[in-house]
Amino acid sequence: MIKQRVLLGFCSVFLLLFGCADPKILERISLAILVGYDSDESDKITATVALRSVNQDLQSVVSIASETNSTSKGTRIKASLDSTKKIGAGQLRVVLIGSKLAEAGITETIHSLKMNSEMSSGLYIAVVDGETRPLVEKKYENISDIGQHIYYLLDHNVDEQLTLSSTLHETVRDSYSPYTDVALPLLEQDEDDVQIKGLAMFDGDKMVGKLEGNDPFYVVLIREKYKAGTVEVTISGAPFKNLSNHIPDEVHIALDSIFSDKKIKVINTETPEFDLNITVQARLQEIHSGITTEESEVVKKLEEEMEKEFEKKIMSIIKKSQEVKSDIFGFGEVYKANVGTKNLDGNKWNELYPKMKVNVNVKIELLRNGVFD
Repeated sequence: MIKQRVLLGFCSVFLLLFGCADPKILERISLAILVGYDSDESDKITATVALRSVNQDLQSVVSIASETNSTSKGTRIKASLDSTKKIGAGQLRVVLIGSKLAEAGITETIHSLKMNSEMSSGLYIAVVDGETRPLVEKKYENISDIGQHIYYLLDHNVDEQLTLSSTLHETVRDSYSPYTDVALPLLEQDEDDVQIKGLAMFDGDKMVGKLEGNDPFYVVLIREKYKAGTVEVTISGAPFKNLSNHIPDEVHIALDSIFSDKKIKVINTETPEFDLNITVQARLQEIHSGITTEESEVVKKLEEEMEKEFEKKIMSIIKKSQEVKSDIFGFGEVYKANVGTKNLDGNKWNELYPKMKVNVNVKIELLRNGVFD
């Protein structure tokens, strides 16, 4: 009898909860899968949204809506007023920010996303080099769903460690830290496609610079441990001219199966000065045919030349970040751990960062090359 009463009680609670739930009928809602924010001349916000809905034939349809208002929340309200279906944000996967808005500051945009309980903390945030609206509204020949395409573009390159992960959770974490600055993937519209152009660097909440080409590889190398990355490196061909008459002045090398480790150590708290030691193990995938890697002396010389190139590139990227006062590497967090928060705040670190010195030491080991070695 007691068991029956307990069971009846559970059933009653379940029915009450089920009856109070907000029903969401798929045919009556539109799911926002991507939103792009731009600022106009009057400092208003334009939101361009990619919406997925189900038509009467039960087919999935992607449509684009765009509205302008004083706030990002206001644009969503206006979009709802113009829509015949309720707009849900629970499936939002990507938020794009136009470069003009990023340069003005992203605090309000991030705050709006953070305060919305429907938003997933795992959605990606990226900057568009230019405006987001043309990129989202364009009819692409080979892209049927721009929201899904950009999500998979970012997710794939994050998995391959070709760019930094920029989820809402990670962006909020870095934006709250006085000792680390935000870095977001930088996208561009390339004729009939969208591609990752590089990284956008921030000082506080404002975008202050860009890193393009293969620079993001070296940023990831400093910030994380590579588990299986790839990169193309260009070294001088002069040290290998004796091997063949056809060695070019510049030798392009492709590396894959990259595994790395890094250590950052404060060696002088006054300057401040750091030692950055990076170890890299990789497979030599491709190199000029005139450079044979059967002899250990040649392999050793290749390692030495690549170490020089890695160190040169890393120093150049750190210098770029210092020029715009954007500590996207987290040197401030390491420094704070040594001197304590009593002797350091965000403003002081912002003054110290451009003056800091970093001694870069890279050690590369080529494990094997080609498919026969």
